[in-house]
Amino acid sequence: MKDYKNILVIKMSSLGDIIHALPSLYALRELFPDACITWAIHESFAKILPGKPWIDNVYVIDRKRIKKINYLLQVRKDLHKKQFDLVIDLQMIAKSGLISFLTGCHERIGYNDARECSGLFSRAISGKYKNGHIIEQLLDVIRYLGWQGNGIHFPLHDYKNELSVVRKKLSEAGVIGKYVLLVPGTRGENKKWPIKYWGELAKRLAKKGIFCIISGTVGEKSMADEIRRIAQSKYVVDFIGKTNLLELIALEKMAAVHVSSDTGPLHIANAVGTPIDTSSAWLGPDKTATLAQGISSSTIWQSVNKVCSSTPFATFTIICPFFTKGAIIFAVERV
Repeated sequence: MKDYKNILVIKMSSLGDIIHALPSLYALRELFPDACITWAIHESFAKILPGKPWIDNVYVIDRKRIKKINYLLQVRKDLHKKQFDLVIDLQMIAKSGLISFLTGCHERIGYNDARECSGLFSRAISGKYKNGHIIEQLLDVIRYLGWQGNGIHFPLHDYKNELSVVRKKLSEAGVIGKYVLLVPGTRGENKKWPIKYWGELAKRLAKKGIFCIISGTVGEKSMADEIRRIAQSKYVVDFIGKTNLLELIALEKMAAVHVSSDTGPLHIANAVGTPIDTSSAWLGPDKTATLAQGISSSTIWQSVNKVCSSTPFATFTIICPFFTKGAIIFAVERV
């Protein structure tokens, strides 16, 4: 096994994809404990990355300037100076392939799904999980380098201080005890659960005295307004735009239940150790976070009954919109 000393990891976006790559970072550091590891990323996601001992340096790629020649020449100059002896492209699209090429490093590898001609810049590595979940596909790259470890680990930025900040914000909002975290927003219309269903879920939970926290970006404020309009309850609290990235991690960590479509905060919930019923895709990711639209109703109900009978008010994740409104409401109410 070659002992690399200066490694660049490229994974610039987006939130969920970066979280998927964190187990590979854990494995890489385990394999090369003395290497200097730099991570190339877009600024808006940089705060999710852990510091030392996992990452020594962060190199920010300006997404707005990445197509400008003068900027790319500066990136080339910066990266050449660092003299990387290994580049790992965990994104494998055109822009990440270009960044890989601009390093001048002779050893450039990436994971097997080489899109947008990225395979011209970095050698795509396939392993035994090439048809498996993305986390395992990415780990296959580190296995190729010699890693023989087990398990899925998510090294995250320290968020202990944010736990206290979020507890204070929740208290100021009148939230007492456990709460259900609702994340209605997502990119792509095919992933969205109808807003009236979110409203009905919040309304029914509120009637039982269960707090519902609505989380999301400022651009999703109208969704929160509509949910609260339907619910008409003090137990439904709007947290849209009220947390930064690290505070969102803390908010997820303290939630009793996470309900969302396939979106970034879902993967945060998984990364912070949310216990999941791994027998059921609809209850969310174990290490997969993968949904199958063809799941039968009997499978859904078997999973609901299993979780509800064995996990009294535990923390777990429910993913919409691939399952019926009734199944999701039933599960959350029972838990």
